[in-house]
Amino acid sequence: MKTQDGRLYVISGASRSGKTAWTKKQTAKKRRVFAWDPEDQWAQLTGWKKITSRAALLAEAKKPGALKVAYVAGGDLKAEFDFFCGCVMYAGRYVEPLDCIAEELADVTTPSKAPGNWGILLRRGLKRGITIWAISQRWAEADKTAVGNATDFSLFRASAEDARYLQRKTGVLEQEINGLVQLEYILKDALTGAIQRGKLKF
Repeated sequence: MKTQDGRLYVISGASRSGKTAWTKKQTAKKRRVFAWDPEDQWAQLTGWKKITSRAALLAEAKKPGALKVAYVAGGDLKAEFDFFCGCVMYAGRYVEPLDCIAEELADVTTPSKAPGNWGILLRRGLKRGITIWAISQRWAEADKTAVGNATDFSLFRASAEDARYLQRKTGVLEQEINGLVQLEYILKDALTGAIQRGKLKF
C-alpha cells in the first residue's frame, strides 16, 4: 500500500508557553490520532477516548477508521511509553496511517539515541504515513533521534539555556527564541529552511 510520507514535528517550549495548545489546533481535524497522555489532558477533550490498559490500547490499535485515543498510563512510564509506541507503529503500518502525539518526552527518553519502539517509530514511521508530534519542555534532556529526523520545528518561549541548545539544533537564532512571549511561536521547515512566525489565537 502506497502512502504519503508523514512529518515529524519537534515542538519545544517552557511550561504553559503554548506547545500543547498549538498541537491541539494543528491536529483538531485529523481523523485518526493516538496520544501519549501522561498528564491526562488529551483524554479530557471532546471526541477522545481515554485508555488506561495495555489490552485496551492494543485493541484500539487494531481498529481501522477514525478514532482519537489518549493513553493515560501509570506505573513504569518508560515501559508503558515503549508499549504505546509499538502499538502506534503497528496501527500505522498494518491498519491505516495516523498521527501520533507524544507529550513530555524528557520523562521517557534520554539525550542519547531514541530507545526501543520510540526509535523504530521515529526512523521508520514517516515512510509508513505516520505523522509524529513530539513535545518536550527541554529537548536537551530528550532524545537526539527526534531532533535529528525532524521535518519541522515549532519553537515557543524557552529559557536562555534551552534557546542556546535550540539554536545549535535548528539554526533559529537564540535571540529570536528568547524574544518570544507566551503563545508566540516560530515554525521552521527543516527540509526547506522556511520560517514562519505566529501567535496562537483562540
